[in-house]
Amino acid sequence: MTQEHKMDNLPHLKLIGEEFQERIWNKKDLSAIDDLLHPDAIIHSLLGNFQGRELMKNVVKTWLKAFPNLSVKNIFVVCERDVVVTNWRCSANHQGEFKNKKPTGRPISFSGVSMYRIKNDKIIEYWSYFDVQHILNQIG
Repeated sequence: MTQEHKMDNLPHLKLIGEEFQERIWNKKDLSAIDDLLHPDAIIHSLLGNFQGRELMKNVVKTWLKAFPNLSVKNIFVVCERDVVVTNWRCSANHQGEFKNKKPTGRPISFSGVSMYRIKNDKIIEYWSYFDVQHILNQIG
């Protein structure tokens, strides 16, 4: 792939990362995992490192059970080579158990960064970083 072709592909890759985030966290559409995540994708998260779609679905379900009204808004999105980086802000209410803490109903808000490495229109590697302790402090 020539450098010019790679540059032309950046907006397309950016859209894949944005769609994945929008469908999962804002629309609660877990079919996005099947549509956009490679079956053997490697996932790096603060909750652990794992591989594959089913484990990713389990992680998302855990978050959505604790924070069913969770929403994410991008602050900025950048793309270089085959990696999309999103800096985002999340808000929700604590409505289900999270990290052994019973639901409090309290609002939470936190920022983070997600990165998506994309090949052949599929996310093959995913990273997500944010301050879990900040969330725990907010829910009490």
